[in-house]
Amino acid sequence: MAVSLTTTISTPTNFVEYAKSIDENDPTRTFVENMIEESDVMRAIPILPAERGKRAYMDIASLPAVGFRGFNEAGNQATGSFNLREEDTFFIDDYIFADRAMIDRLGPEGKYKQEKLKSTALGQFFSQNAIKSDNSSNVRTPNGMQVRCNDATAITGNFIANSAASGGGPLSLANLDALYWRVNKPTHWIVPRGLMPQFDTAARNNTLVNQTIGYSEDDFGRRIIRFKGLPILFGYEPDDSPDLLPFNEVASGGGGAVTSSIYCVSFRPGGFYAIEQTPLTVMPEGPTVGQPFDSTHIKWDYGFAREHPKAIARLSSITNATIVG
Repeated sequence: MAVSLTTTISTPTNFVEYAKSIDENDPTRTFVENMIEESDVMRAIPILPAERGKRAYMDIASLPAVGFRGFNEAGNQATGSFNLREEDTFFIDDYIFADRAMIDRLGPEGKYKQEKLKSTALGQFFSQNAIKSDNSSNVRTPNGMQVRCNDATAITGNFIANSAASGGGPLSLANLDALYWRVNKPTHWIVPRGLMPQFDTAARNNTLVNQTIGYSEDDFGRRIIRFKGLPILFGYEPDDSPDLLPFNEVASGGGGAVTSSIYCVSFRPGGFYAIEQTPLTVMPEGPTVGQPFDSTHIKWDYGFAREHPKAIARLSSITNATIVG
């Protein structure tokens, strides 16, 4: 007997279009819309399909040699080489238990508020996974950006220390320029929210920035700060959860855990993207047996892939201080 596998998206998309593709009467649509309202990382990152819990791809190992030839000489037959890679997806099963007494008092709004809290938490969780997840320390999670940025080779590596001093130092725009040029087709910055006021201050300093910082609006009407033309993401609005990139990292030069990092990333198919095996699904399950709750089940099977080896780079050892040139 043939077994029908749970299908996922069939082509590259983003979470905004992903939400629009869900039936308006499906509670999943509202849940996804709440998540992307919460997380600017979710709004920006593309999502591609996985198959049987994996996405296979080839990244560049070396380019082929090319050159001229002389008369009666053989043509160049050099070929490039690829690394065959694959990334896994990881599954989530979460439940929302809404007290039926609360629903009796408040009506459907009581249950919706609980679902809204869960969608906010999951949107933040996704953003945190994208940056900080480390499969070597927790096999239930994918690898995010930080553990993939460990090449400190000068000029070409994907890790730069903003300062070699103990305790780090103020963000240097020269180092941010260098970070930009380490990434293949960069599309976004991901910056600590705590550093955003420093960018506002720098934008008023014409001597410092010389119009490399600008402003625009996204599709939701939010103000977006740009540096070198790329939008700056910071994760999500302040809440009772920690910022996406808090100042709790130890600098390259040692000292207290008082620094943070900035990432330059290429969010695109062929760069860094999310992968999905099982679509995010919100399933109302009704009353739980023997308990005074209504249950809602949230299911999802996703991960992340860095297809191009130069798709992300990290600038570490940044303190929350006035930006310098």
